Parts: sequence; C-alpha cells; structure tokens
Amino acid sequence: MSIRFEKVDYEYSPNTPFAFQALKEIDLELSLGKITAIIGATGSGKTTMVQHLNALLLPTAGKVTVQDFEIEANKRFTQVKALRQKVGLVFQFAEYQLFEETLIKDVAFGPKNFGVAEHEAEEIAKSCLRTVGIDELDYEKSPLELSGGQKRRVAIAGILAMSPEILVLDEPTAGLDPQGAKQMMDLFKKLNSEKKITILIVTHNMEHVLDYCDEVVVLDHGKVLMQTDINTFFENDEYMEKANINPPSIIRLKNLLKKNGISISKDVVTIDGMVKELTKRLKK
Repeated sequence: MSIRFEKVDYEYSPNTPFAFQALKEIDLELSLGKITAIIGATGSGKTTMVQHLNALLLPTAGKVTVQDFEIEANKRFTQVKALRQKVGLVFQFAEYQLFEETLIKDVAFGPKNFGVAEHEAEEIAKSCLRTVGIDELDYEKSPLELSGGQKRRVAIAGILAMSPEILVLDEPTAGLDPQGAKQMMDLFKKLNSEKKITILIVTHNMEHVLDYCDEVVVLDHGKVLMQTDINTFFENDEYMEKANINPPSIIRLKNLLKKNGISISKDVVTIDGMVKELTKRLKK
C-alpha cells in the first residue's frame, strides 16, 4: 500500500482571468511508514499537493490514490469522511482551528462527530492531550489561555483523536521558537516510531529535514523536481543547487572541510558526530 499521484494537474479558478495551474503532471509514489519532507520554493505547489491527500482539493486531471481510496478527476468522490479519518491534515498555524470552550471539548469534537459516545470521546481526548505533552491541569482551560506552542499541540491532538494512519503537516514549526520547534519535531518522530504513523511534512527548514526525515520530495513550479532519500540528497551538492536550497549548517561545514582537504564520512550528520570525528583525527 502506498500514496500515489498519477499525472495529477490542479488549476485554481479555471475558465476565469485568474486561472492558475498550481500542479502539472505530478507523478509520485510515497512509501508508508516513513517521514517524508515536501520542500520547494514558495509557490512551488507544496500545500496544493498535500491538500489532495484528504480530498480537500480534487485533481483537475489525473488520479490520487491513498491506500484503498481513489480520487480521480471528473469523478465524484463519495468517501470523504472515511478518507479524513485515515489522513489527518494539520494546517500552518493550526491553532486558529481551535474553537471550543475547553481543550477537552475541542479535542473530543472530532470523535463525537464520527459517532463516538461523549464519555469515550473525552477519554480519547485525554489520551491525545497526554501524547502531545499537555498537562492534565490545563484540560479544562480555554484555548485562548495557552501559548502559541501549546495551542498547536492541542490542534495536533485534535487530529490524533481521529486515529489517522497518515499525518500531513504544513509548516508545523512556523512561528515557534527553536526549543518549541524541536519539541514539535521530536513529537512527530515519536508518533512515527511508536505509533507507526506515516508523516508528510511541508517545510522550509533544512535542519529539520536532515535531522528527522527519511525521504525528500522537491517541487518546482508545480512539478516534481526530484525524489530521493535524505542521505543521497544531502551528499550531492548538485541536488541542493538544483533545488535552490541552502544546506543545513552541518552539511555546509562538511563541504568547507572537504574544500580544505578534510573529507568527513557521509554517516556524520550531527555536530556531536563531527566533534568525535575531528577529535579522533587530531589524536592520530
């Protein structure tokens, strides 16, 4: 089972003076069970592409397959509710989606909307709030009383309450301080490793791509520029130049050392690893 895009086009405002083709013949297959980064310049089609995964947008041409669900252009898709239980989409600044009086009510809203009894929905909500690191003393608070990072955690808990098998995140660390961003990425890594949730992350943060992701898909002007594993992507300067991205700091350091005659193993991708490698060489 996988996620497939087959010759997918998407056009905003078709047959109007404002028509814009955001996706152009997207051919792509994504493995389940991994953390995949979707990267590219602003306007490259990243958000448009991932919004097809839970039928928020429907293709103008082509077909999107998500496990057993097929979303085909010019055909009515009738399984929206079932698909959105499988695929949770967390928007950028997802905290703006919070609307209930308390955190418990907000997170329990989704399960209740799908027919879960109120008591059971609240137990699910408590479990999900614990998963994202919200203190039990805050459960009855209004979302308005929380910090930005806490609000985002609650918004993610609301998606997790639906027990998704695939979690799609659009710039999930935007606006967070470095510590908050790290905690958020650690949470996604935990969800992937412990709950086996497939994670797709739209991001501009190359440090996060290197540290947390397994694969990378690069979009450019609505087309797939490349798809590869993380190590291959960051080992090839031409790939990064082609994608027009600034490499993570550890990659820039390795490249600088290489230019000065010091080649560092491709397995070294952290500062601690770099320190150990250089210390070992100095001792020799």
